[in-house]
Amino acid sequence: EDANFYSEEVRRIIGDSYGYDNLYREGFSIRTPLNSFYQIKSLNALRNGLEEYDRRHGWRGPITNIKKKNWLKDMEDLKIDKSLKWKLAKVIELDKLSVKILTENNKKGFIDFKDASWTRKESFENLLKINDIIYVKNIKKNKWSLKQLPRINGAIVVMDPYTGRVLAMNGGFSFKLSEFNRATQAKRQPGSAFKPFVYAAALENGFSPSTLVLDAPFVMDQGEGLKTWKPENYGKKFYGPSTLRTGIEKSRNLMTVRVAQKVGFDQISKITNNLGIYNDVPELLSVSLGAAETTLIQLTNAYCTFVNGGKKVSPIFIDRIQDRRGNTIFNSDQRKCVGCEEISYLKEEIPIIKDNHKQIISSETAYQITSMMEGVIKRGTGRKLRNLNLPLAGKTGTTNKNMD
Repeated sequence: EDANFYSEEVRRIIGDSYGYDNLYREGFSIRTPLNSFYQIKSLNALRNGLEEYDRRHGWRGPITNIKKKNWLKDMEDLKIDKSLKWKLAKVIELDKLSVKILTENNKKGFIDFKDASWTRKESFENLLKINDIIYVKNIKKNKWSLKQLPRINGAIVVMDPYTGRVLAMNGGFSFKLSEFNRATQAKRQPGSAFKPFVYAAALENGFSPSTLVLDAPFVMDQGEGLKTWKPENYGKKFYGPSTLRTGIEKSRNLMTVRVAQKVGFDQISKITNNLGIYNDVPELLSVSLGAAETTLIQLTNAYCTFVNGGKKVSPIFIDRIQDRRGNTIFNSDQRKCVGCEEISYLKEEIPIIKDNHKQIISSETAYQITSMMEGVIKRGTGRKLRNLNLPLAGKTGTTNKNMD
């Protein structure tokens, strides 16, 4: 129930690779990297984040209003994942500060106004009516809290950066309401989350974290009959010459465009293609600000390169597949073990598993970018996470009007 998006992705991969007849008739034994602890924690984190964001935009009203007694017959399509522990309920009585409800399993309960204060309404009389159908979640015994389905949606991916094994993945708020996987299927503009790859290309081509880049207005002619392109910083201010490190910490658009212009599109394209972020990226400077679309799984996979010392990994959803006789027909680990054939308790030599991951950027560049992204958390746009008191590196990502 907590890993429906993950298991569906595995089913799709095997169906595409071996055919759906083999998938359902051959008795495959499939082993995945899924870590149930990470899966449940990441799902809760995603849902809590989406709910918090949605609540900040207020109450949108009940699902519907049904007077007839057998109201549940019309609600089958709105029943939600069991892992959410939400119930459909009908309002049967209300006053200013409390509401009496009848849940879908015919239990009576009440909602205290304290558990609906996020709606920004003065009382329940301004919020609900008799026979309104709503979502609720049990707090204790017969006490419930008011819920609403977030209008926003999102995804989360957790990967081992040294192997590419996908330890957890959730492609949306509710699998039952929408099986569309926003981690692997949704093409989105990464926005500012793409900038570290521009800076990595710069470090690979003679720049250093202390290199000064001008943060000032930038205007580019886009051709006859087209408007000039004028990118702006988030706060619409300019700060003059600033270091590369400051540029990534404060997510400065104008600095990034100038870096991309100086490094050259070929170098940025080379890194992004090698890391699998894009297959065919248009030669536009706006790409340096994350204007081209990619998936969350591809972007997360590329970020692994900064952690593992500059090496490319690929997302692994399946560790091993065995047929009904126990024969291994697929193994994701393609590394070679040097000395395994000659292993003996009489010898002192220890076998070595050879790392065959391709080096995309230098280990020095990977270290510097990680260090610069630590600054994003300590001093930059991600400083709200400082309270966790953990060694963290990251990059915030927004697009125009924060649509994605």
